[in-house]
Amino acid sequence: MQRYWRIALIVVAVVAAFGATGLGVALTLGVFADAGRFKAAPGCAVLDASLVAAVVPAAKVEADGDNCTAGDGKTQLNVGFTVVPKKGTVGAPELASRYLDVVGGSGSERLDGVGDQAIRQRVQAIGQPQIITMRVSNLIVVLSVANLEGGELPASADTGLVEVARSLAAKLNT
Repeated sequence: MQRYWRIALIVVAVVAAFGATGLGVALTLGVFADAGRFKAAPGCAVLDASLVAAVVPAAKVEADGDNCTAGDGKTQLNVGFTVVPKKGTVGAPELASRYLDVVGGSGSERLDGVGDQAIRQRVQAIGQPQIITMRVSNLIVVLSVANLEGGELPASADTGLVEVARSLAAKLNT
């Protein structure tokens, strides 16, 4: 009877060793790294005139691949999408977060409650452009607004761009 117990104990030890080795190899290869929710960019179908109305009330939305434009001839809102894939043992949402940390150096402000992570940059250039870069899982979304006539942006553009980003993030999270 003791012999059967020894054989059973050896079998369990060998199976556990193989299991631990397999788990270690899987972790090393990044099998368990989070791939994120997005496999492809959502495209401009997620934008419509009502979504961008806070910045451009009478907008005409146009698409060019994964880049979208909404404008009224004076103010223009641009939206671009980039899907970040996982790399090795680092998950895609983590890589997207690292990207935002690098982009969001000095001269940018963090925005709470916009996507999973977001920053705003105000650029000192003609047309007073503003840029919001946000992350929703492993999707990077860049929203920018500028005055095409070169003057200052309408007063509504400052808070409106944040509203558009929040609404877009909520739509992407559904």
